[in-house]
Amino acid sequence: MAAPWDQTFETELRRQLPGLSADAELTPQAPLAAYGLDSLATIALIARLEDAYGVRLPDEAIAPEHFRTAATAWTLISRLTAATATGTATVTERGR
Repeated sequence: MAAPWDQTFETELRRQLPGLSADAELTPQAPLAAYGLDSLATIALIARLEDAYGVRLPDEAIAPEHFRTAATAWTLISRLTAATATGTATVTERGR
């Protein structure tokens, strides 16, 4: 089954998950903390994703619920990149 995100996201996320082996599948609903994503790794992930996608996460979007799973993190990034591309407001909805 193909992941719902692009290769850039997969690569950057895997770099911050020391508990996920290189050949293991990264599933959308797997809890990222189980693979080693802690608060410091989350900050590093945010910085890498901002650089990779040319976006800036607003302060209100930097919340634990956005980084519980790969799916929640991808939802945040995809909404932010879409908002940036269309010139609409930044993502402010939590947990959606």
